[in-house]
Amino acid sequence: MTPLTHSKETPSTSTQAVVFEFNNLEDLYGVLNLLELRREYLFSEIRAFHNIPDNNELLVDFQMKNPPHNLDIAWERRLKHLFRYMLDLEKLMWNLSTLGGAYSAMGDFNTDYAKTAAKITAHQISLAKKYGDPVILARCYLYTALAEAQLGHLTQAVSIVRAVRHWSKQNPNTDIVQRCCEGVYQKLRAIHIFGIAGSNK
Repeated sequence: MTPLTHSKETPSTSTQAVVFEFNNLEDLYGVLNLLELRREYLFSEIRAFHNIPDNNELLVDFQMKNPPHNLDIAWERRLKHLFRYMLDLEKLMWNLSTLGGAYSAMGDFNTDYAKTAAKITAHQISLAKKYGDPVILARCYLYTALAEAQLGHLTQAVSIVRAVRHWSKQNPNTDIVQRCCEGVYQKLRAIHIFGIAGSNK
């Protein structure tokens, strides 16, 4: 690995080097993870342990003893970063789904809640595009259709559901999307029969 440098705000008067050798990948990955998440904390601990003053530049070198053949640490770090990024996206997506579902349920009684549900769904669509899962994205568009119907835009809502249903029939592994389309269609029929909620204003 390329040695890492660390400097405080005070001008550097000299450089002190510290070499860490690891016998197994687990320990190395743990330090790399700490370096990525709490860089300043790690360097402050190294300085304290080795009595390195703040006005000295710190040079840290991580080395593996007898590393496995073709070990690609940089690529492994990128994969871990991507993995955490996708987990964070998924967590945020389902949090928004829970919140949006609550507002959507209240949208049957008050259009202000339906407006908020539509805004939440817009955020979900943006996240779904980053997440890269077309099934989740399709379901988000169905949430949009529900909000549009609750706001009185029934024709637009039907068009969205038809488009999603057509897409689902053209692609594999979309059974859940087709079932969701049927459920939303039933909801739209109910709104067509009973009408939308009145505004509280």
